[in-house]
Amino acid sequence: MSASSCQLNNYYMKIGKDKICVDYINSRVKIIKFHTMSVQNIKRLIHFVSRQRLGKIICNCDIEYLDNFIKAGFELEGKIDGYFKGKDAFCMSYFINKNRRLYSEHSKEDLILRQSLNKKDTFIYNSSNFNYHIRNAAESDIKNMIKLFSQIFSTYPSEIFSEDYLRNTLNKKVLYKVAVDNDSRIIGIASADLDRENLNAEITDCVTHPHYRNKGILSNIIYSLELELKKMGFITLYSLSRAIHPGINFVLSKQGYTFRGKLINNCNICGGFENMNIWVKNITKA
Repeated sequence: MSASSCQLNNYYMKIGKDKICVDYINSRVKIIKFHTMSVQNIKRLIHFVSRQRLGKIICNCDIEYLDNFIKAGFELEGKIDGYFKGKDAFCMSYFINKNRRLYSEHSKEDLILRQSLNKKDTFIYNSSNFNYHIRNAAESDIKNMIKLFSQIFSTYPSEIFSEDYLRNTLNKKVLYKVAVDNDSRIIGIASADLDRENLNAEITDCVTHPHYRNKGILSNIIYSLELELKKMGFITLYSLSRAIHPGINFVLSKQGYTFRGKLINNCNICGGFENMNIWVKNITKA
């Protein structure tokens, strides 16, 4: 086994040829790349994660390895169509801590999802009413981005509060776009976490200043991201949205994303573990 630095106290590790991220922020391990994921190797990983006292293992696996994960006790929580250069990924999870499966907001989350699905494909881009403009974020924006992120999120699954993290990922691994008002104040942010190898991107880090909500700003930022990603040759976009938060689910459904499952207690956001809805869009057809 070999390890290298990840986020904060998190780190990447190789088990044989397979790469994982040990993620203490979210009390989980994510399998990043798998080459030899036999049932025996998966069980070996489960044993390792149990010793680390982490709650969950997650993996986006292809059809070739799906059966091995099922035999090792993993369960299917969702699907990302077209994740691997157009081939589907299966969102597999193993709950080390059985309490990690439990949550109390069933009815509220179900209502939000039903309301979201009723809004599908209703987005219309109209720039004539803009009193702001959308552009790629620059290094000079980082302090103000962190200020807005901190205003909205008390905790977050990735290091969006870190200047170094944003500087190291800005428009390299992650494409950030910001909405800026006439006073040059950042009023909205969204990003695309780029997987260039598999031609997919995760739409994430979505935030709108409280005074500017319900004006379609986030929808327009995501639309701008989609246009750029399409030019770059990406196939699939997906987003993991807070199941208990109506706004982002409404936005994604309006934008033509399809609901493909729910990841239970998947990440630490706003002070606790939350369920994340999986939304997927093929932009080659858009």
